[in-house]
Amino acid sequence: MAKIKLIDYLIKELNNLGIEDIFGLPGDFNFDIVEAIEKNKNVNWIGSTNELNAGYAADGYARIRGYGAMVSTYGVGELSAINAISGAMAENVPVMKIVGVPSTKHIEKKTLLHHNLADVNYRAFEKAYSNVVEATAFLNKENAKHEIDRLINIMIKTKKPVYVAIPMDICSIEVEDNFKKDEIISDKDNLKTVVNLIIKEIEQSSSPVIIADILTRRFNAVKEINDFIKKTNIPSCSFLRGMDIINNDNKNYLGVYVGKLDNKICYEYTGSSDCILALGTVISDLNTMGFDINFNLKDCINIQPFYTEIKGKRFENVLIKDVIEELTKQTNYKSNIELKRTLKYNPSELTEEKTLKCDYIYPRLNEFLKEDDIFITEVGLVPFGAIPMNLPKNISIQNQILWGSIGWATPCTEGCAMADKNRRTILVTGDGAHQLTFQEISTMMRYNIKPIIFVINNSGYTVERILCDDVNYKYNDIACWDYQELPKAFKGNCFTACAKTNKEFDEILKIVEKEQKERMCYIELKTDYLDIPYLSLGIAKYPEKFKNN
Repeated sequence: MAKIKLIDYLIKELNNLGIEDIFGLPGDFNFDIVEAIEKNKNVNWIGSTNELNAGYAADGYARIRGYGAMVSTYGVGELSAINAISGAMAENVPVMKIVGVPSTKHIEKKTLLHHNLADVNYRAFEKAYSNVVEATAFLNKENAKHEIDRLINIMIKTKKPVYVAIPMDICSIEVEDNFKKDEIISDKDNLKTVVNLIIKEIEQSSSPVIIADILTRRFNAVKEINDFIKKTNIPSCSFLRGMDIINNDNKNYLGVYVGKLDNKICYEYTGSSDCILALGTVISDLNTMGFDINFNLKDCINIQPFYTEIKGKRFENVLIKDVIEELTKQTNYKSNIELKRTLKYNPSELTEEKTLKCDYIYPRLNEFLKEDDIFITEVGLVPFGAIPMNLPKNISIQNQILWGSIGWATPCTEGCAMADKNRRTILVTGDGAHQLTFQEISTMMRYNIKPIIFVINNSGYTVERILCDDVNYKYNDIACWDYQELPKAFKGNCFTACAKTNKEFDEILKIVEKEQKERMCYIELKTDYLDIPYLSLGIAKYPEKFKNN
């Protein structure tokens, strides 16, 4: 059997997963890792401005490519990235966190080297990560090959992040060059039983409905869902995290479920349905508009990545993709129900020049979006502005509704744009979130990627304003920046502009259509500090304070 250096083996197997770019920062304990990446002709080293941003970028990359990876040094570097990796865990994003640690001899002797706690514990940071990843490994000569294979297989199966610590001397040990991928298949008997039971439930129902959510995308079942909907004509909707899963041109697409706040036909139909198929759903507060659910979750046919529940009975080891695919093959059901989506933007109107507001920004952005775009919506209010959009085909919307770490979206945009340079990558972020991680704009320029970035400047943490007792509390204020001037400090090729009125925004978008092919476009959108998307009233503590603004 051929032999290969351990670190070369790891990089090669990550590349076999489709990873061509690895994000991170160098440090004296990870030089062997970084050098191996740079020597591999199939993989690029992407140097980020800090470890947190590298983690967010790897998260974005994995969302588009399927898998991502980042590298940091021991202690200070890995702890800087732990928030990003925690977000990947919460959001089911498979990222490998690789950390270079001191040599085995120092670990065994508990030598007090830099980046250590005064009370030396070389496993302390692995222990910290064990709470926020699916699996960890700390390599030595005996376990190195086995542990790498184990982590990769876990990442493939669970679509969650993993953590590996590699001592400097372990990088160069030789291992057998033979990765064995674990087989992940459905239990045939359980799959058959599940499919037959679901078909029976559908055929006996008078008003079936499908609710699709994010885990169907993470586990690669989007095509299968749309094929099933097309064949059966069953009315369908999504929760917020999965708003790009169902083709918007499906005749019975009901839109995004937003409780009783709006989209009444969706709310009423799901509430009266006698057969709800919940596909990859995650029941969290913001994803369900504050748990405003008008149906009994226990009555749903609950199809999750590795199991299905029907009338309280749980069937294990059935993969969500297999279940939906078999349903499509075997059912002859065809719904004759016809419903029309009620929550949808009207065409933007520019009859007179007015101060720029959300009620113009989001409909106009909807018209700006194109087929195959990658659209990143920053944590906070932006996802609520996107809900009524009529999405073009094959658009990919990225959000972080569950983990909700503001600042995530700017570096995530870098990773998304790196992952597929043939698609337009568009970011809408708020000024408060952008101030956390804006340095990554320089990395985007450095590597010549060309996203379109819209920064909504509304003078503070507006999402926090709507959640607290008083919208004028000073702790939600932030420093005033001249955003359109920021990219100029990084000396890259970038088109910048600022819109304060609807007419200015419209004119800028027309310019961006041409400029984005050649360079990054960075647009500041100046609005009032109480201007919010209508649907975000659903999470506001005192919505009456915003309705007239």
